Amino acid sequence: MPKGKVRDIALDATIKASAPYQRSRLEKSSGDVKLIIKEEDIREKVRKRKILTNILFVVDASGSMGVMRRMEAVKGAILSILMDAYQKRNRVGMITFRGKDAEVVLPFTSSVELAERCLRDIPTGGRTPLSKAFLKSYEVVKGAIRRDPDIVPMVIFISDFKPNVSVAKDYLEEIYQVCERFVEEGINVILIDTEVDSFVKIGIGKRIAEKFGFPYYHIDKLTSESILELLQ
Repeated sequence: MPKGKVRDIALDATIKASAPYQRSRLEKSSGDVKLIIKEEDIREKVRKRKILTNILFVVDASGSMGVMRRMEAVKGAILSILMDAYQKRNRVGMITFRGKDAEVVLPFTSSVELAERCLRDIPTGGRTPLSKAFLKSYEVVKGAIRRDPDIVPMVIFISDFKPNVSVAKDYLEEIYQVCERFVEEGINVILIDTEVDSFVKIGIGKRIAEKFGFPYYHIDKLTSESILELLQ
């Protein structure tokens, strides 16, 4: 139903709305009329635009991720997701974190080639500023939503989730505070855990996922089918 002045009449819907009343209207008409449309029959077109997903990769490039096999697995998983993003014309961005800070190495773009280049050039080493990575990702996504409120934001963290650099004192509490904002604002978050199974496994990634209901995957169990499921 139109709200205010009609700018774009939906002719088929308008005729359909008037159809049940045509017989009685035509019987009352004195002229040679085939169709009578009244104001209450008017329907307006609703134009829908494609809703884009903005996928932000947040990639751990710290020393604990520097083992070649782990980084190759990470890059393989990201490439699979990039191909899906390219086919659906979604935008991708990337944050890497190592040392003392998290850095935006790729603002949101529809260029998969740029994302692949960033992926190839990721240096590794240093400590793991995990809480800064969560905070930076929240700021980047909020900025994207301000520019385009219709996007569907998705943040994919790829890390062993072993933080050792905090903004204040309690790095885990800092992470929880940011995760609460993600949940409150309906921002999709997915965790891909690269922590190696061992006797000293910490399991922080899984704890975060369970506490906030985020989808959780271990990189060793990611297949093409599970990546597709992850994106859906």
